[in-house]
Amino acid sequence: MTGPLKLHWDMVTSGERGTDLDEALQPIRKLNRGAIWRYGQAGDLPGDKDTIDRAGVLKIAKASKGKRAIIFTHKPPSLDNIAIIREAAAEGLNINLSADSIEKADNLADLGLPVAVVLNSEYGRRKDESLSEYRRRAKDLANYTPKGRKIAVCPATYTDVSCTQCGVCADGERKGVIVGFPAHGTKKKRVDEIAGHAGKRSDHGSR
Repeated sequence: MTGPLKLHWDMVTSGERGTDLDEALQPIRKLNRGAIWRYGQAGDLPGDKDTIDRAGVLKIAKASKGKRAIIFTHKPPSLDNIAIIREAAAEGLNINLSADSIEKADNLADLGLPVAVVLNSEYGRRKDESLSEYRRRAKDLANYTPKGRKIAVCPATYTDVSCTQCGVCADGERKGVIVGFPAHGTKKKRVDEIAGHAGKRSDHGSR
């Protein structure tokens, strides 16, 4: 909604750039085998409103063959949408279902697909907070969902680890682990309202 990304987004909206999926995927096709790339810094999968465009997603899967894509979607988990996401996964394109709360993440994880969730900003490392201080504080925060699934806070949010070095969000099989992204930036307070309060560590944390 702000900064360089908004400038690019406005140009896409006006038709000045980025109007064709095939053109956008050309650089992806040229990536080396095994390379990690990120789809959609903003926006969502191809499709009309809540509906996923099967042909568009399969184009992405074809272009990404042999690579590892980091993709998230907020599209609702309708039967048709989930069928397309499963089809893409069979082609090697793993798409993370995005949840706005830990409870919703649990429900999405019941579908057996990779899930990511937005977390309260308390899960994030504070300004001028050392890594050891952050880790001590984070020990008191809930690290399991109500249904007992592990919540793993994205390491890039509190260390110098990059997505290329980690790559977990590109994997389809995470043994039920849900990746969490703490609220941050200018809209942090609004995201906190959506994500809910940071819970305290439960008995699951002793596993």
